[in-house]
Amino acid sequence: MYEIISIIISAVLFIVIMAIFTNERIDYISFTILSAVIACIVAGITFGVGFTEFITFIEFEPLFFIICMQIIIAIMEEQKIFQWVILKTIHWTRADHRKFFFLICIMACITSAFVSDITVGIIFVPLVIRACKILKINPAPYLFGLSFTINIGSIYTPFSSAENILIANAFSLNFAYFVTNFSLIVIPTLIYTLFLIDFTMLRKQDPPPEDYKKILLDIMDPNMIIVNKKKFVFISINFICIVIGFIIIPEAYIVAVVGAVIMCLLNRKKFAEVLLKTDLKVITFFIGIFLLMGTMQINGTFIFIGDLIETFISDNDLIAAITVLLMISVLSGFLAQIPTALVFITLMENIYGIGQVPNLIIMAMILGINIGSNFLPQGAACDLITLNLAEKYGVSDFNYKSLLKYGSVITLIHIGVSIIYLTLFSLLIP
Repeated sequence: MYEIISIIISAVLFIVIMAIFTNERIDYISFTILSAVIACIVAGITFGVGFTEFITFIEFEPLFFIICMQIIIAIMEEQKIFQWVILKTIHWTRADHRKFFFLICIMACITSAFVSDITVGIIFVPLVIRACKILKINPAPYLFGLSFTINIGSIYTPFSSAENILIANAFSLNFAYFVTNFSLIVIPTLIYTLFLIDFTMLRKQDPPPEDYKKILLDIMDPNMIIVNKKKFVFISINFICIVIGFIIIPEAYIVAVVGAVIMCLLNRKKFAEVLLKTDLKVITFFIGIFLLMGTMQINGTFIFIGDLIETFISDNDLIAAITVLLMISVLSGFLAQIPTALVFITLMENIYGIGQVPNLIIMAMILGINIGSNFLPQGAACDLITLNLAEKYGVSDFNYKSLLKYGSVITLIHIGVSIIYLTLFSLLIP
């Protein structure tokens, strides 16, 4: 009887957290911590579990990684390194509106493979809107391009997003795994997505007059934003070394910790001071979710859900992978990506066993959690950021209704291509 009460409490609280995660009007952090405490008290009393056992469910490696990557990005933003890259992109294209579209979206895709999607959106979107307004062209196609390609880029590395970090940590995946398994889908998907937007939206626009191009190039001089050239160069080189470290060293969190400390030393910043400026909400949220999921492990919630889902999972790895792809794509479109990823990690380990989850299933999870979020605007944090910035800067053609229309179509195409890719992958690489 008490076991059932514990299961119901943990499950209901978790579902509510997933539902309110993207709602800015509700303090989801406070609710998550309160929910975790309630669930832990109920499970602790019911099953005789102490505080020490609950702590073991917190995954500290991804938390260290996320904190240190936030410190690295914060210092790079102080030196305006990403803004410099965008302005250089404008100059490389000589303000040609189509060349600018392709190159800026490719740059955003590459950046999102190393930096969180929210950060990429905050950096890229305002500059792109400003450039389009100077050129007197509609920013909407560029914002659609950024929204779709940022999520494509997130597929490519184990440290691009919190979801990928969690999946990579759970299944011991390194940088080489992502490059090996996803290069043949990420690059073609990026190319055909950009050409679809170009064909359906961008080509309908008239090119900007030459005098507007000249004004843009004069106003947006990349060298004007460099405050300290020496620090700019040192920080840029250090970031390149960190990326190389991710490729060479399997323990990504160690590379991130060392990189963050070196960044602080090079920039003459105290580690603790920079840490206080980072977004600790996501860390607090993770701790609450880990504890709540710990109670679900203890009371058997995941065993019950796993048994239910297992009835839909085929013994054939390909069919099972396609099923998981569809399920996680739909859920990540309607609900928060982070809890969705955590749920499926636990469910797959319960169904197949820890260390026994087939590679095709893991690939389906990574593809689904990244591409499925564009199905609904609220599914991807980057889309919400872009929508808010578009409204702030008066981009009327980029709104919830238009993003829902084009995002759902693009997502369905991406899911279809992912199914084809998983099928070919299973046939060619048994």
